[in-house]
Amino acid sequence: MEHDAQVSGDQMKLTVYQFEGTAAELDASELVRKLTEHRKCLPSGPLTAPAPNETWTSARIPGVAEEGQAAVRAQLARNSTSHVLLQFLRQAAQWDNVGVHGIKRKGAPAGTPLDYSRYLRMRKRGSQFGGFAYLWAESGIVNLRLDHSHEQLAKMGVTRARTLTTGHRAYRVSVDLVDEVSLSDALQLAELAYAAT
Repeated sequence: MEHDAQVSGDQMKLTVYQFEGTAAELDASELVRKLTEHRKCLPSGPLTAPAPNETWTSARIPGVAEEGQAAVRAQLARNSTSHVLLQFLRQAAQWDNVGVHGIKRKGAPAGTPLDYSRYLRMRKRGSQFGGFAYLWAESGIVNLRLDHSHEQLAKMGVTRARTLTTGHRAYRVSVDLVDEVSLSDALQLAELAYAAT
């Protein structure tokens, strides 16, 4: 994913591109090259997936059912800060009655295994609400069942969360899990979302 931000006075313009494909496909894409050739933040070398982090490649991914281990492991291999997401899972999956689930595909017949290839849903067993957190292992994003404003987050001392303006109204707070500060913010907010479900 590439981000480009420009600030002029009190206005800001943010351009975001997200490309999907193998490293070879992205390297060979003329369209990707044209869209990104003038961006300073794109790496100058070929696009390649980061090397797997040895701390999780052989260990069980916390909370994830056996049927989802391989799919989630493949996503983590493409996330350079996967260790932070794993710390989040390690802690939050230990809370009372928390399950980490894949997603039931639309139109899938009964008995079809859950899909772990897109994102994970953390849900309190027995809750009438949906998940309290949704995690994208490949990007390290956690989207929480909270509808807090920037001001509310700031009063709580949360500095790494962002509010969303699109999507389901109940899920308007998101955190990119990249370091210890973002992990702390995400866990604090996840506890609030967990308690509310």
